[in-house]
Amino acid sequence: MKKELEKKTNEEVKKVEETKEPIVDFASIGKEISSLKEENKKLNELLLQVADKKQLAIYYKRNKEKTLPVVRLRTIEGKVIVGWRTITDKVDQDPITFRWRERQTIEVLYEDGKSQQFALMDYVNLYRHIEANITSVVTDEETGKIAFKVTAINGKEYVIGAEFVN
Repeated sequence: MKKELEKKTNEEVKKVEETKEPIVDFASIGKEISSLKEENKKLNELLLQVADKKQLAIYYKRNKEKTLPVVRLRTIEGKVIVGWRTITDKVDQDPITFRWRERQTIEVLYEDGKSQQFALMDYVNLYRHIEANITSVVTDEETGKIAFKVTAINGKEYVIGAEFVN
């Protein structure tokens, strides 16, 4: 009789255990995660405060991400300027007002090979900047001049002399 009771109770217990679903309390898990994050944040702050600043700077310098240098190209009406040169640069005194005045004219060379002349102040008011990443540096062996191969935001690549960027 005793064995039969044990079998019945064991079978009932097994049935109950099989039908039980695990109870997950998501609220308590979320609280534990947030408390662990806070504790981790406090420990990080503590480590940064007591760390050797020189060694920390060396570590950050060695392990920083490699980023491409960014330059700014000048554009007028959506055309990238790859060069310019001075056409006239005259300084004289106005005979009526006796003020000094400058007449400066420059020629701008665009990416498509066309050029256009501007008064210097008109040029300064017209151009806009776009950002580009330097992909490589090109050096002319004969003259020693440096040019950058850059990729603009629009995806186009240009080779521009160092004096014509930024």
